[in-house]
Amino acid sequence: MRRSGKGLRYAVFGFALICVLVLGGMTWATIATWRLAELNVQKQNEARKTQALIRIDNQFGAILAAESARAETDYVAVHRPNPILSNDYEELEPSEYLQLSPITLSKPPHDWIELYFQVDQYGQWSSPQLPPPKVRAVLGHPDSDGVPPAQLWSTLRRLEEALPAAELDSRLSNALERRRKLTGEMPEQESVLATHITEAPPGSALSSQRERSKELQKRSQTQFGFIERYVHRQKCDNYDISEGNIRNLAATGWYNPDLSSPPASIETRFSDLVPFWLKPSSAQERGLAFVRHVTVGDAVIHQGFLADWDRLKPELLEKIDDLFPHADLEPVDEAAGPTFVASEHYLSSIPARLTVPEDAVGASAAAWREARGVLLTTWAAAVALLLAAGWGVRNLVGLTERRLQFAYAVTHELRTPLTTFRLYTDMLSAGLVPDSSKQEYLDTLNQESARLSSLVEDVLEYARLENHKVRLNPVATTAASLMTTVTESLERLCRANGLSPRTHSDVPPDAPLQVDIDLVNQIAGVLLNNACRHARGSKEPTVLLYLGGENGTLHLDVIDTGPGIDRFDARTIFKPFRRGRNADATAQGGIGLGLALARDWADLLGGRLDLAARRHPQYGGAHFRLTIPY
Repeated sequence: MRRSGKGLRYAVFGFALICVLVLGGMTWATIATWRLAELNVQKQNEARKTQALIRIDNQFGAILAAESARAETDYVAVHRPNPILSNDYEELEPSEYLQLSPITLSKPPHDWIELYFQVDQYGQWSSPQLPPPKVRAVLGHPDSDGVPPAQLWSTLRRLEEALPAAELDSRLSNALERRRKLTGEMPEQESVLATHITEAPPGSALSSQRERSKELQKRSQTQFGFIERYVHRQKCDNYDISEGNIRNLAATGWYNPDLSSPPASIETRFSDLVPFWLKPSSAQERGLAFVRHVTVGDAVIHQGFLADWDRLKPELLEKIDDLFPHADLEPVDEAAGPTFVASEHYLSSIPARLTVPEDAVGASAAAWREARGVLLTTWAAAVALLLAAGWGVRNLVGLTERRLQFAYAVTHELRTPLTTFRLYTDMLSAGLVPDSSKQEYLDTLNQESARLSSLVEDVLEYARLENHKVRLNPVATTAASLMTTVTESLERLCRANGLSPRTHSDVPPDAPLQVDIDLVNQIAGVLLNNACRHARGSKEPTVLLYLGGENGTLHLDVIDTGPGIDRFDARTIFKPFRRGRNADATAQGGIGLGLALARDWADLLGGRLDLAARRHPQYGGAHFRLTIPY
């Protein structure tokens, strides 16, 4: 039995090692799958952010392109237009008419545009939305789009304070330089994509940031390229500015009121609109000015418009509400420009970045939703496999132990009859047995041979059951005939063991039965033999045989007055090659096949064999019940 314990330890150690390897591999695979799912979720989020940025840039880029394409004369209330022909195809004299700016005639195309403005080369501020009194009188209303002139003048003064004219040239130059960085027009070491970042290995964090910066650069190139194609560079001939703005441009040579006619042609060039943030005067308002410089001959003037950020931002975020309903746009200091780390959220048309609130467990929760099906299925399969393997190892170890117990029991059972055979045959052959005792010796040898034959027959029968080679032979009989057959076996065993038999039947004697009576008798023989063996040492050694029936089933109960069955043995008593733990101590024979054979025979009959009670409440011994249909 020492080898059995050692083999059990080896089996447990091997199974534990398999569990460690499988669970360790599953844990590693789970972590890797989880991280892959998180990366996939982050990649999807980045793709959605890129899509949101493209939407905002496309929407506002079209607006900015249209505003950049405005003629410089749109920023003055009244000007002299190009020559116009009369109905007789004669050129009208320029002195005979003036032209109003479309900004003066109509409201701004977007409600977030607060004010259009112009700053001449002398730093004087004006707006086409604040035309001279004569023009307002001709138009028939003193206000511009319902906004009192006083409020527009206040906005113009605020803009003049927040954006000094002296700083316009430097801020425009810095903004254009930042734009060249975004579009990749500057040397690589000065652009957003630095050399060490460009050479980052694939798959690294720097490589991912590099890709996002390239995406920003691509969006910027597309955005500004579209504006360049949309805005027409042209020469503006015979333009004139009248009334309050004449003094601003009189010294430029573009218009001289003392001349009888304007100069023949003045070349006009202008840049794109560039955004500037204005420092807010209160927590509720923040201005965003878009400025361009216009070259008229030798003079440089600045034109643009002021946007109300608090009204512009909701309009931009509305376009991405389906992607990020709680997103926000945060102003970015244009002096700093887009850094490499934040470049994936930076807008190309506005100095602002997209921010999306994310929970600390947002990515993990999304990754779990994405990978939970695979992970749960894999873990369930792995656990099921380990349980099956553990069950197999347990059964293998149990089978090994039972085989060892079987070998031990068979050896023990064979030793006594073989010893008796050898001793008695030696004595008979040597003539040491008197004639009067020879018959007794021969009877003993006959009994031991029957015992050996029964032992071999049990083993062969178990083998036949395992190979499904046992066939039923049902015959028609009665309850009385069955009871008589079983009672004969009971009385014979009780006489041999000195026990008192008791029988009782509640089934009518003439009740017809259709069963394999030999197989039933074999099952009863196993139960009766065990009952007699365990009841021998009790105070009143008795074995009770009871026959009953109900609902088309027949009950054959065998009860003894022995010590009963231990709780631990009750769980394994019907397994092959298992004997009770006290079998050796009580010198009770058997090889542990009787009850296993009896249960298999009961199954073959279509019934079952159960341990009804470990200790019968009246008799104290074991109570077995055979249930078969009839």
